Amino acid sequence: MSLSDRLKELNRTKKPNSIYCAYIVMYESLSPTDQKALDEAWAQGHSNHTILSALRAEGIKTSNESIRAHRKRFCKCPKD
Repeated sequence: MSLSDRLKELNRTKKPNSIYCAYIVMYESLSPTDQKALDEAWAQGHSNHTILSALRAEGIKTSNESIRAHRKRFCKCPKD
C-alpha cells in the first residue's frame, strides 16, 4: 500500500466533525471484552506503562503519549 493510499484510508476512519483523540480511536477499535478489560485495568490502578505493554503485546498500536494525554485530559476529547 502506498503512503497516499494509507493516508486516505486513515482519513476515512475518522468520524465526520469528530474531535480526534488517538486513545479513543484505539479504544473504539477494541472488542467490547477488551474495552471492559482495559476499563478494569484503569480502575485497578495499573500504570500507563503496564497497560501500554499489555496493549502492544496484543498487537494493538498505541503510544505512551496518547495514553498519558487522555488520562491527564490534555487530549482533544470534549471536557465536561
